[in-house]
Amino acid sequence: MKGTLLKPWIEVSLTVPTPLREEVSALIFEETGQGSFFHEETIEADRSRTVILTYLPRNEHLRDQLRRLKKRIEAFYLHFPETEPPTWTFRHLFEENWQENWKRHFQPLRLGTGLVVCPTWETYAPGPGETVIRLDPGQAFGTGGHASTRLCLKAMDTLRKDSTSPDFLFSRVLDIGTGTGILALAAAAYGAGSVLAVDNDPLAVEAAVRHVRLNGMEDTIRVEPTAAEDLRGEFTLVLANLTLKDLLSLVTVLHKLLVPGGRLVTSGVLDTQAKTLIHAYLRQGFLFDSLLLEEEWASVLFRSGTKGE
Repeated sequence: MKGTLLKPWIEVSLTVPTPLREEVSALIFEETGQGSFFHEETIEADRSRTVILTYLPRNEHLRDQLRRLKKRIEAFYLHFPETEPPTWTFRHLFEENWQENWKRHFQPLRLGTGLVVCPTWETYAPGPGETVIRLDPGQAFGTGGHASTRLCLKAMDTLRKDSTSPDFLFSRVLDIGTGTGILALAAAAYGAGSVLAVDNDPLAVEAAVRHVRLNGMEDTIRVEPTAAEDLRGEFTLVLANLTLKDLLSLVTVLHKLLVPGGRLVTSGVLDTQAKTLIHAYLRQGFLFDSLLLEEEWASVLFRSGTKGE
């Protein structure tokens, strides 16, 4: 590379208990704006821990970024006093090494609902009944590997196959907190008439717009930098893969956005939190539809309480 200065990066590696990996990964993104990926390793026969890797540019902001990140993670661990603290390691890299390290950890991901999430640099020939969604995992979180995302995809797949009126349910879809846009892309792949994907995080909006274009779905999906509280309109299917706190605060908003006969898919809550969520939504006028579970995560489906399907 004649005359080319490779950009310096630092590889940050955290070893954490596997049940906490999603929360720690989310903290990394919130503090740094960088995605992360997981590398499983069994340290003892009866205990699984996960190595989380992320890459940060070595610039004048690095010291403050790491300080804030460590502070956030230490505060998070205060909720788990019996848990062994994370192990940190650091490695210096340059742009070329970082790109290759990142790509090595991402392969086509079959989601079990006819969808395959494929990194942009991989060539993948879809099999019978498969639809390929192309993402750039190095840009943001939410590539479909998390249980809460898989539960949303499973819920959508069930609705399109088992519902008596799938064309109605998928006519006007809303994806709140779209992230990379994976759920919006899946809804379009499942035949949605129109999809509005919203997020109040500029990095997420940028990633979602790029992925919509990459998959040629501009005619179906519209991405907007909008907070859920500011939304107007009526939707037949609402997807909300959020935290319990966010879902509880949005219960009134979501009730107004859902048309009679529509469906609401909530996810991002632990199985131990599902009861709290269900009670809050029933009080608002929603009707309970079904509960899906995977690992320690739950997805709750609701119906509009004003009219049956």
